[in-house]
Amino acid sequence: MNGEELTWLYQTGKRDFSRTDLSRAEIIQGDLLEIDLSRTQLDWINFSGTNLTRANFSRADLLHARLIGAKLIEANLKGADLVAADLSWGNLDGAILIRVDLSNANLNQSFLGNTDFRDANLSGANLSGADLERANFSRADLSGANLSGVNLEGANFSRADLSDANLSGVNLEGANFSRADLSGANLNSADMTNVNLNKADLSESNLQKSNLQQATLKGANLRKANLRAANLTGAVLKEASMSLATISELNLAGFNQPSRADFSSANLSGANLEKVNLKNANFRFALFYETKMSNVDLHSASLIDVYLRGADLRGANLQNSVLSGINLKGTIMPDGSIHP
Repeated sequence: MNGEELTWLYQTGKRDFSRTDLSRAEIIQGDLLEIDLSRTQLDWINFSGTNLTRANFSRADLLHARLIGAKLIEANLKGADLVAADLSWGNLDGAILIRVDLSNANLNQSFLGNTDFRDANLSGANLSGADLERANFSRADLSGANLSGVNLEGANFSRADLSDANLSGVNLEGANFSRADLSGANLNSADMTNVNLNKADLSESNLQKSNLQQATLKGANLRKANLRAANLTGAVLKEASMSLATISELNLAGFNQPSRADFSSANLSGANLEKVNLKNANFRFALFYETKMSNVDLHSASLIDVYLRGADLRGANLQNSVLSGINLKGTIMPDGSIHP
């Protein structure tokens, strides 16, 4: 069946075109509202500019399909194959994309607010400039995806794979990354205010200049992460692993924000905290084995039952800090002497 035949049949009232072969058909700027194209062969089809609101594409083959500027509002694309498809500038508000394969697809500048991407494959997809506010990416594969400049405020990424993804400069305020894999991800200058990163894997990620105010990173893996000049005002890093992380120029003193960050039970072995402002921070039970802490500001910090063996505290400010039960063997003290 070709595009002209389908359009004519649709205009006569037919809506069910399921299991039809429409490969390489072309329907540009058409109106096909509520059409049923489930389990249909639609590879290389051109639906650019077409209104497909509430259309049913479940389990359809849309490999390399062109849906540029198409309206797919509340469309059902559950289990569809959209590998390398072009949905740029499209409107998929409220669309169902559960278990859809969008690997290497182009979603540049598309509107995807309130969209359900649970268990979807978006590896290598281009989502730059897209609006994904409140979208659900639970358990989705976004490894290597380009999300730069995207609005992801309030989105759900719990247990999602975002390894090596590009999230630089992204608005992630209030998003949920609980148990997500963000290893090697680029989060440079991202706004992560009030983000849930509990037990997330952020190993070797780039969080340079990111805003993590009030973020929760309990039990998160930040091994070898780059937190240079990041803002952790009021963040909770209890039980987080930050061994070998770079945390120089860290900011914990946000304007009109509580500055008491919680690092209790955190692992900061080998981390670089040189010249960091850690005033009022809670480090109870934290591990600082061979950590670089020269000129660090620990004014009024809580250092109860802390392990500082082999740490470098040259020039550190410990004024009014609470020091109790500390292991200082081999530690370089603020005056440059080595503790026996």
